[in-house]
Amino acid sequence: MKSKKLWSAMLAAAMAASMLWGCGAPSTDSKKTESVTTKDTVAQQSPESGDQTLRVTVQAWMMGKYDFERIAKEFEAENPGVKVVYNQVDNVDVTTSMLEWSQGKTTCDLALGGDRSETVPYAANDYVVEFTDDNFFNGDFTRDKFIDSFLESGNADGVQYMIPLLGEVLGCVVNIPMMKEAGYVDADGKILPAKSWDDMYEYAKNLTKDGQTGLAIDWGNNMAVKAYDACVMGVNGNLYESDGKTLNFTAEPVKGMLSVWQNLVKDGYTTTDVFADAEANRTNFKAGHVAMHIAPASRWIEAGEILGSDNVGIMPIPGTDTNGSISYIHGAVIPKASDKQELAIKFIKDKLLQAQFQMDSMGAYGKMSPIKAHYENLKNPYWPEVMEFTEKASTPPLYKDYTKLDTNMQIELQKMLTGGSTADEFSTNMSKFMTTIDLESGMKK
Repeated sequence: MKSKKLWSAMLAAAMAASMLWGCGAPSTDSKKTESVTTKDTVAQQSPESGDQTLRVTVQAWMMGKYDFERIAKEFEAENPGVKVVYNQVDNVDVTTSMLEWSQGKTTCDLALGGDRSETVPYAANDYVVEFTDDNFFNGDFTRDKFIDSFLESGNADGVQYMIPLLGEVLGCVVNIPMMKEAGYVDADGKILPAKSWDDMYEYAKNLTKDGQTGLAIDWGNNMAVKAYDACVMGVNGNLYESDGKTLNFTAEPVKGMLSVWQNLVKDGYTTTDVFADAEANRTNFKAGHVAMHIAPASRWIEAGEILGSDNVGIMPIPGTDTNGSISYIHGAVIPKASDKQELAIKFIKDKLLQAQFQMDSMGAYGKMSPIKAHYENLKNPYWPEVMEFTEKASTPPLYKDYTKLDTNMQIELQKMLTGGSTADEFSTNMSKFMTTIDLESGMKK
């Protein structure tokens, strides 16, 4: 038992650099709280049951993109005796939460941020609440109300441990005036999407000139696997080898795409700046120095705030309009050590999934709501296009060694793209690497 807990703590520490949510350090007078939930049922609490302070841990960047203060005041007014307290965190050492929760203690009742890969160590050790039809997916929040790929991103081995708070999907953000100048819009001014990677090469070639790069791809920190996966889905229609588990680096369409990537860099039509600075592509696009940017689709709304909303659009990565892209989430997790589980669920349903809370952020920042109904009356003309490849999207592989995969892929990509290896050698090296890592989810005890 001790070795199992030690393994969990070590795993969590290794993931800390990419962790996007967590609880603050426990106070010195924290008392052990017995879990009040079973695997399928959340215990009932009422305002009369004592302390009704709901402690919500939020990744700091979210506070700037969502109106958390408003919903806290509303929730308190609608639930007399309840107080909502936020704890903003940056990159938290998650071993704090692991150690707390393993002892039945917690300094938060609801943790916001991250995706299922960060949740697995907690879920595998039974430290977080499982969301079921009984305790969550009922009334106005049945499973069919959610975008499938976003809901799947909070699911580990068929069990829902995380509720999506916001979703992201990979697309190709474009500078419309640059596309017009190059002739890549129709008579109505609508973007003509590249249908293949050969097309993307020609687009990038014709969009590159002094002070302007045709294409940027998010190959850098924390996005290498997601960007690769989205492009593979487009050209191959499937992420995996025939075993349905091993990420594919060997299919002929994939190798063809990799050759185009290498030529794009060699010929100067794309950039590798992102390997040195993870924000380089984002910054350069917003500065008007990049014509096309393969990245989270929300960047099209974000960049529109600077370049003008009519000057930024989005098109599918080649093939993803048919095969779907890659999506992921930042979600909500409830520790079993909390005695405010029902209150936390009520806050998620009443406030975090509220139409105004979600749609304000969608309109200003492009952060996608997980609820289908919130897309019915959006004004930006590119939302239907985004929804088309989101609804067909797949989720990244859930590997215990996902972080190792992301790190190694950056190394091998950089080597290939800078001429240190061929596309075939990249394919061979990555295929061999896949045999050295754990492809299980980590959920099996």
